Amino acid sequence: MENVILEGGRGRFIGYLLALTMLIIFLLVFPQIASSYGIVLVTEVFIYAIFALSLNLLLGYAGLPSLGHSAFFGVSGYTIAILVTKGGMTNFWLCLLAALLVAAMLGFVFGFLAIRTFGIFFLMLTFALAQFVWAVIWSWRSLTQGDDGLPGIIRSGLVFPISIQSDINFYYFVLFFLALSMFLLYRICHSPFGYVLQGIRESETRMQVLGYHTWKYKYVSFILAGVFGGLAGSLKAYQDGFVSPLYANVFTSGMALLMCLTGGTRVFIGPAIGAVVIWLIRGIVSSYTENWSLVLGVIFIFVVMFARHGIGGYLIQLDRMINRARTKS
Repeated sequence: MENVILEGGRGRFIGYLLALTMLIIFLLVFPQIASSYGIVLVTEVFIYAIFALSLNLLLGYAGLPSLGHSAFFGVSGYTIAILVTKGGMTNFWLCLLAALLVAAMLGFVFGFLAIRTFGIFFLMLTFALAQFVWAVIWSWRSLTQGDDGLPGIIRSGLVFPISIQSDINFYYFVLFFLALSMFLLYRICHSPFGYVLQGIRESETRMQVLGYHTWKYKYVSFILAGVFGGLAGSLKAYQDGFVSPLYANVFTSGMALLMCLTGGTRVFIGPAIGAVVIWLIRGIVSSYTENWSLVLGVIFIFVVMFARHGIGGYLIQLDRMINRARTKS
């Protein structure tokens, strides 16, 4: 029996490794065989995968459902736009660093206010804070140009040391940031800090009894999630060459929340799976009708009512069932 279990475990590991290798090869080769539209679309999926993964640090690991994550996305995007179009900065790394610092400071302030609440109160307060950011962007026309947005963001300069002006190079660049973000977030979620967050999610009172200062852990996770959300917003601004108040709109937060729920909040890679599925559905449906958001709304209702584990959760359950069947045989 032990030999069967060991063989089954080794076989699963080899299968996972083979699947991962094939995925990496496909992602590296994809720009060479895809159309320009396909490259732009997949790059956008990468960016929203980072955004959804950052939200899941709060939602899936700390148990904090946020509707204000778009604030970090929007503020970082506008920081890039203002520095490039009004400040004349062309150094990508300096602009990105500034955008991430602004996102961190916003998380520092908003987290101090939001973490004092919980449950539906946390959800509504983060929603209100994001709407505040959206209102400032919409009304401060001298700086943000209001609902007209800020065009003219140019991907100039060299990175690594290649130019990111072409869509193909930018695709690889964003893929690098996705891999880096997944690595860092995985390390965070599977560190002692991440395990404490999971304990807080399951029972904050119990963690407090054990001596953990839960408020500090949630506060730090809020700031970290904001920084990674800001990274996604910065990359999106460079991809579009344009930012608008939609970046900070609650709809953007809702999209990230839907990606997390669709892919599975208790599975690390779940939000990335959700980003792929949602963006594919959006791309297909939007080619037939302008009411694609209505279809996403229906999907959201279905997921909440009938698929609470998400795609990732059900894939894990299926894998366990197959493994148990192999062990018994």
